[in-house]
Amino acid sequence: MDKVEEAVAFPRFMTDHQLRAYFGLSERALTRLRLRQGFPRKDALVNRTDKKAVDRYFDVRAGLTERRSLVVEDGTENFG
Repeated sequence: MDKVEEAVAFPRFMTDHQLRAYFGLSERALTRLRLRQGFPRKDALVNRTDKKAVDRYFDVRAGLTERRSLVVEDGTENFG
């Protein structure tokens, strides 16, 4: 499914039903996830959950986040 089809099928802010369908979760699994610290909460304005925030949550859980070191080790320095 390309990005255009995905955007049509699942909006950025999803209902619980859409969220369960998108991530393949049971109702019980979503309820348990909502109780975990760090799982994205529903947006108060639209009463829906941000799909991108949930994607990031699962990426972090699976260790798929990019962690780049700001220091590049290129060998021993020789100032002498």
